[in-house]
Amino acid sequence: MSYDYFAATLPALQFDRAPAMTEEEFRARCREQMPASHYAAVCALLDGGAADHPYAVAWRDRETQLRNAAAKLRAAKLHGADPAPWLRAHGGFDVLVENGVAAAFQEADPMKRERALDLLRWNLAGELAGYDTLSAEAVFAYAVRLGILLRRAKADAAKGRERLLALARAQTASN
Repeated sequence: MSYDYFAATLPALQFDRAPAMTEEEFRARCREQMPASHYAAVCALLDGGAADHPYAVAWRDRETQLRNAAAKLRAAKLHGADPAPWLRAHGGFDVLVENGVAAAFQEADPMKRERALDLLRWNLAGELAGYDTLSAEAVFAYAVRLGILLRRAKADAAKGRERLLALARAQTASN
């Protein structure tokens, strides 16, 4: 199915910029323009769920590999903790994911590390879409990228600091 007009009318997204539309607006546009199977894939990509479309399967595999690599590196920082409880099965192996996660973990600042991981996700989403910017895969990549921007827009340093202090107080109280 061709998405020439639909894909061309989506507002441009830029990493580290405000989302160009809300998730609800994007879902509504997709529901109007896409067959049910493609709309289901968009919803799965936005919600972190599973879908049968090859792009959604490939994305889930890359995201799982990314999370596994991060879990292994976090466990290693905890002096050899076992990452096995956090590892999940995934199809394929992408050395760029492993290298990208390793590079992100060179950042000492957790916010910079998360930014690097999100930029890796952003780039992976585009790579999976291929070169046709007006395809269903391009719309799927748009869904992933919009999700990244929406999640990053919700991040609030003050709230994060407040939550960290609450966790530290709870840990201190339990000791």
